[in-house]
Amino acid sequence: MRIKVRDAHPADTEWMSNNTEGWTVTVENQEGATSLAEALHALIAEDPDQGVRMGWLHSSLLRAAGGEPGYVRLYELHVSPEFRQRGVARALVDELFARVPDQEIILSAWDRDLYGVWFKLGFSYVPGPDEMSGDRSYPGDMVRPPVEAVS
Repeated sequence: MRIKVRDAHPADTEWMSNNTEGWTVTVENQEGATSLAEALHALIAEDPDQGVRMGWLHSSLLRAAGGEPGYVRLYELHVSPEFRQRGVARALVDELFARVPDQEIILSAWDRDLYGVWFKLGFSYVPGPDEMSGDRSYPGDMVRPPVEAVS
């Protein structure tokens, strides 16, 4: 199995919508849906030899007010169950990291049961401001800080 990551196309939106947990993916902005139009990056992982889509990722750029730096929001990451633990999530996240190395990436919402997986994918946990030591509810954020340029 080979994994190739490419940009999502309008023809992918139905498959993306059918392979998520309650999200609808559209081409253009639409109330109650996420769209390719609003995506910073919408990526598809596929096996080019088999012509099979295995997973997808959607991110958006959030601009901060008042000249503060913005960040990239990783909005959705889905890997079809039959392709899990085969490097598909890693390929998608690595491609996003490569495309925005100088941007902070924050998970929009994250499954606390996958805490260890997010670490393996390159994210760090930033505790919430009122979080107590040893708190297992993880109210903070999963973040990939910007990569410092090497001179």
